[in-house]
Order: sequence, then C-alpha cells, then structure tokens
Amino acid sequence: MNNAQTYANEWCSYPLSIADQQEHIQHYERLFDEIQPGDPALLYWSLAQRHGLVLGISQKPESLNQEALRERDLPVYRRRAGGTTVLVGPGLLCLDVILPAGHPLITTDIVESYRWFGEAWVETLRVLGIETRTISAEEAHSERARLKQAETHAYEALMNRSCYGTLSPYEVVVGKRKVVGLCMVRRRQGSLLQAGIVLDWESDLLAHVLGQTAQEQELLRSGLPERAIGLNRLSATPPGINAIIHAFEEVVAMFTHVSIERATTTSETMGQSN
Repeated sequence: MNNAQTYANEWCSYPLSIADQQEHIQHYERLFDEIQPGDPALLYWSLAQRHGLVLGISQKPESLNQEALRERDLPVYRRRAGGTTVLVGPGLLCLDVILPAGHPLITTDIVESYRWFGEAWVETLRVLGIETRTISAEEAHSERARLKQAETHAYEALMNRSCYGTLSPYEVVVGKRKVVGLCMVRRRQGSLLQAGIVLDWESDLLAHVLGQTAQEQELLRSGLPERAIGLNRLSATPPGINAIIHAFEEVVAMFTHVSIERATTTSETMGQSN
C-alpha cells in the first residue's frame, strides 16, 4: 500500500445510506456508469434496511430454498459481480469503491488489484483493535482445490453456496474465518470494488435458506460458523459503524496521499454510534 500513487487530490465519500438493498444497487451502479477518467474515486457506504439475499450475476434463484424464502419473507436481489449468495441486512456493512479508468490502483493483474483493498481493511481493523490478515493467492487456491477433490467436493460445494463459505485472494480473515469479503466488476469506465464487513455472522438464517433438505440445512448450520465471523465476536467492545468508516477512510487517505471529501446525497442516511 505504501507504493500506491496519487491519481486525484481528492476522493469523494457518500455518507452511510440505510435503505432497501435494491436502492443501494441502483445507486452504486449509476455512480459507476457515470464516472469519467480523471474523476475522484468514490466511496459509497451502505446497510440494507432489512434482511435479503443478493445473488451473483450467473447464480440461479432455484439454488435457494423457495419454501424457506417464503417463510422468512426474504427478498432476493442480483448483483453484477460473480460469486454466490450474500446475506445483507443489519449484520453486513457494505462499501463500494468506484475507481475511474486510468486510476493507478487498477492494475492489469486482476488478482493483485485486490491487494491494496484487503490490506487497507487489515490496517483499519488493527487500528480498531482487531487483528486480522489477508488470504494469499496461494492459500486461496489451496482452499478452492478442496472443491475438486472427490472426498471433499460435496461438502465444499454446499458451503460455497454462501459467498462467505469460500475464500478468495486478499480477503480478510481471522484464522480461516472470513471477516471482510471482496468482489470486483471491471468495465471500460473503470473498476468497482465491493467489500462486505461482517458485523454479525447470521449463519443460522443462511443455513435455512441455502439448504434444500433438512440434512443440508444441518450441515450448513454446523459448517458456516467455521467459515466466517462477525466483529461482534472478535471484540468485547465491537467498533460502531461510524468508527469503522472513519478508520477506513483515514487509512486510505494516509496510504494514497489524498484527502477524502464528503458528498451530498438524497439517499436516506442514519448516523451510528461510535
């Protein structure tokens, strides 16, 4: 991160928005569609107002337990990035970072483009008193290889129904449990990097909607707690959302040598305690 170059003197941060997840999706997609070369990078912080499931771009809705969805009255959304199901709601703080084309943090190596993002989150959490690390590309590849092994394929495929049930390079973990999940969308106009910070890992809810049978639900109920963990389990006094946002922006400003200005927005916002 120390080698990150300065592209624009200012980045622009939108205040935390709490709304329906579809509103968040439409907002960050509009920001991404409209960004121009030379524009400041954008930060869009969000929290879904209610629980819901976000599917990857090619994921089929039939992969979810339809009866469980009806029981829980859970809406289903779709993101442009790949991957599998993400549970949004009060337990997941989301950040969209939009970089314009030509920004030095966009590298030709897709995997390495995640490095600064993951490292920024490790430093942010360290400042907040929580020790984490990033997953190396080699370790992530080794973990994913279990999906190809006959003796572990069925179990890994089941856990991988959750985006937080698998590991990718430069995601942030404690041990091997994910704390910050990452994904990316690349287009001609730039790069959209997305992070989901687990405040509360609601694995029982996920197990109920991802398992198609009682046996699958039980396996997910016992296995998913080993795949991710919330900040509420990592500290006796977990940091509040405002503290997380402030710490991350301070870290990014320090390592990229930019100032981060506040944007105005019409989205509903709500302050959180420190």
